[in-house]
Amino acid sequence: KRGKTAGEDAETERDIDQQFLQMATSICGVRHWTTHFLNLSLIEESLASFHSTLMAMGRDSDKDAETTEDLFVEIAEAADGIGRAYSFASSLGLRLDPAHWLFDYTVGLARTLVGLGDVKSQKYAAEWISRVERYAERFENEGMAKVVVALRDAWKREDTGDAKKGGESDQLREGKRRKIG
Repeated sequence: KRGKTAGEDAETERDIDQQFLQMATSICGVRHWTTHFLNLSLIEESLASFHSTLMAMGRDSDKDAETTEDLFVEIAEAADGIGRAYSFASSLGLRLDPAHWLFDYTVGLARTLVGLGDVKSQKYAAEWISRVERYAERFENEGMAKVVVALRDAWKREDTGDAKKGGESDQLREGKRRKIG
């Protein structure tokens, strides 16, 4: 008998979580808090998976095309789920901005969209960021507020691979790289 790999364990766990979500939806309904928290749990796992997938892409162009198609579908499902969570949070009638609850999910989705690299995805990320921008200004630290602004404005930048267009010297870009990594 062969033991399970970490990937198989994660896939099995995800399948079980998906079954719990389906059960919660059928028993409690789509507007019940249990259903929303299970959905957000799955979205959180998906967002982490998106980042890993984007980092791994670029090695095999044929496989990347197939992966990109699957990724687009999964990103759309995550965006839909986060959108439903915003609707649910708003329907509670609390005097609390849903961004208090959904900030990390929204930023994760925006990071994924910006990571795709195309202007259309980056503009879509800016739409999502607009939901949490005020929250970030008021409640997040300065570093996170800068991340939010960078995600919001990503589509406005021209080709970031060309230092001359961005007005940065090669030395300045190299210095930034050293600070980061």
